[in-house]
Amino acid sequence: MVQTLPFERKLRVAIVGGGIGGLTCAAALKDCSGIEVDLFEAAARFVAIGAGIVIWPRTWNVFKALGLKEEMLEALKEKDNNNTSAGSDLSWDQESRPAWEFRISDRKEGTPFHEVHIDGAKATNLHRQQLLDLLLDHLPSHCRVHFGHRLVACEENKDGVELRFLNGISTSFDIVIGADGLKSIVRQAVIGLKPHQDNYDEEIIREDILHTGQSAFRGLVPREKLVAINPSHRTLHTPTIYCGRYKHVVAYPINNGDIVNVVAFFSNSPAGSPLMCSTGSSSPRCQDDNVPLAAILDNYPEWEDEATQLLAMLKDPTIWPILDLKPLKSYVTSRIALLGDASHSMSPHLGAGACTAIEDAYILGELISKSNCTLESVSLALKIYDTQRRPYGNEIMRWAHEMGDFYEFESNLLVISGEEGSNCDGPSKEQLRIFCEGADKYWSWPTRPRGTIEEDMELADSILKNARDLEC
Repeated sequence: MVQTLPFERKLRVAIVGGGIGGLTCAAALKDCSGIEVDLFEAAARFVAIGAGIVIWPRTWNVFKALGLKEEMLEALKEKDNNNTSAGSDLSWDQESRPAWEFRISDRKEGTPFHEVHIDGAKATNLHRQQLLDLLLDHLPSHCRVHFGHRLVACEENKDGVELRFLNGISTSFDIVIGADGLKSIVRQAVIGLKPHQDNYDEEIIREDILHTGQSAFRGLVPREKLVAINPSHRTLHTPTIYCGRYKHVVAYPINNGDIVNVVAFFSNSPAGSPLMCSTGSSSPRCQDDNVPLAAILDNYPEWEDEATQLLAMLKDPTIWPILDLKPLKSYVTSRIALLGDASHSMSPHLGAGACTAIEDAYILGELISKSNCTLESVSLALKIYDTQRRPYGNEIMRWAHEMGDFYEFESNLLVISGEEGSNCDGPSKEQLRIFCEGADKYWSWPTRPRGTIEEDMELADSILKNARDLEC
């Protein structure tokens, strides 16, 4: 029997988190007039974390489906990226192109050893704040936004889902969507962790969040400064990963080539240990905004000049731990769904986090919109979302972790019997062959043969229709 709401009121849906995933999900609910949506954001305004977001064909098709095509084309034209075709759509290469160059760099004479090619796609990038602003303009009229609401507890009961915020406000909803990131409070309700709402700022052990054993220095290098000391530096035009034992440096041009984004990774702690950190957005245990350049350079002695030139010019560098989630057995309950980093936060070694969050949000929003907005039908939509997105999200999360091990020649797949000494002298030819095969496999994620986003949505929609027909 279909469960209806008292007095035929509209279904109340909460989205926790106003990042790219949360706003995309709200935009995907634009045609669902049978619900009321409340979006809660901890900050005082929508602020993007990070520089640019890479837009692959599947991601672009999501934005077109949401009605953002014209505005995004205009934003890309303003960037003068030459990514538009006759002003009507993005153009995509039909041939393979190099996406990354890999170098062995933990020596004074660095050497290139591989290029990863992305088949059939020409990616472009947009500043994250621009994307947030575009999504904000496309929020449906039935979506209310609440700033300054930092969630401290989420508890599901037979009558709904209760949300409690740091500002003292408590409220209940029929359905809750957790888009609240790596340190998700909503996820605690899904996996059964006890909330720590009594003292929000206390340091707690988050058993669902694990250190990868890596940390990273992050910073930006202005183009003009890099040109002044090395006008032929490859990262001015070529995304490059400088590889070495226990360390690697990722660098690529952003903002139309005006800036080189640099992330320098190093292994510094046992992998797999739980995160000890405040559940807040920042903590000294989690990040440090004051990192001397000398401390960074000391981590990369005897590295090739190209890499150390980048490190020596970092502007306002910060240090961050690289964290992973334990793979979840479910992204949903009968009333709660997780998306993006809340469900499959992944290390940044494949640059896949934002794109997978956008796909999650679109498919979840569309499934809810295509249900008939009863509790029973929406709960069914959540289950279908889980069966569609969890296997893929968990797989990409695992791939990203494994790719990070490859970059530092630490992957178990690189351990070859009889070559114990090879790590002292650098990787062997066989280890490099295995590395190249792994890089080609893992970097196939943007375009690997898994269908289009439209085909994914059609499959999910057909499952939903068939399930409803069986109920009837």
